[in-house]
Amino acid sequence: MGLRGDHHHIAYRLRAGDLVPHPIAHVQMTGAVMGMARRRRAVRKALASRIAAGPAATAMTTTLGACGQAPLGASEIIGPRIVIGVTFDQPAMGLRKGSRYSGLNVEVAEYVARKLGYAPWQIVWEDAPEARRESMLEDGDVDMVTGMYVDDESLTAGHEGSDLPYDFAGSYLEDDQGVMALKEDTDIATVDDLAGRKICVIEGSTTGDRLQRRLHGHVTLVGQPGATQCATALLTGMVDAVGAPKSVLKGLAASEGQSRAHVLDGGYAGGRYGMGLSKGSDRLSEQVKAALDAMKSDGSWDRAYRSTLGDVH
Repeated sequence: MGLRGDHHHIAYRLRAGDLVPHPIAHVQMTGAVMGMARRRRAVRKALASRIAAGPAATAMTTTLGACGQAPLGASEIIGPRIVIGVTFDQPAMGLRKGSRYSGLNVEVAEYVARKLGYAPWQIVWEDAPEARRESMLEDGDVDMVTGMYVDDESLTAGHEGSDLPYDFAGSYLEDDQGVMALKEDTDIATVDDLAGRKICVIEGSTTGDRLQRRLHGHVTLVGQPGATQCATALLTGMVDAVGAPKSVLKGLAASEGQSRAHVLDGGYAGGRYGMGLSKGSDRLSEQVKAALDAMKSDGSWDRAYRSTLGDVH
């Protein structure tokens, strides 16, 4: 991971912690101990300077380092691994229960990984909160992040996310920002009714900025690390509503049985979900985009949607 262009033969002996180019995708491989992000970047540069021209390198066998979270019971990992960041607390989108992962973002990432040559057991899932995603990609902690939500204004024709600090591959789902409120609070029927209210938003997301612009600053934002903390803040009376992409809110409301909270009709500030990659991953971006196109054309995306978000929309 982190190498640009085609892969080549490795022309020197690899040590624990060095990066190994996978035949199909950019993959970070580690030994028993993972160094700091600065050392990883230095190793990547050193490796790139010592590679001789030639065909793809042969995959190597190693053990998993401390970066990802392996499935329970897997103490030794055989073969190459791909580390994918995903939220762990968003029902129907990206949710972890024990050693099981579910949601549309997980289904999409598994399909993409399979097209890149990886079996499900070769995926290492890493918790990727909104506030840490960009730094995780920049520091090489993950190979990609699934479920990256980008506002439409950042994906306008002509630059398609070129101003973002990471590469955006996709998209695979269109969505709008939305509002979740308590059913008993009949004074909140539209987003404009949030003026003067306390709204919980996920730290690191663009929701807060979009709300401030929509309501001309007449709103108090309360940040929380994740979606479930925002739902708790709503149910305990700490805030009046929760702001997030509607797909996230639909999953949260459904997980509560939709008995106390509901997602308001309509939305604002459209955006799209895609895969986030480190900046400059041109070849990998093309491979991911091709995989997403295949997922839509062969019907896999429709099936994934029906089994996840289709149950709550």
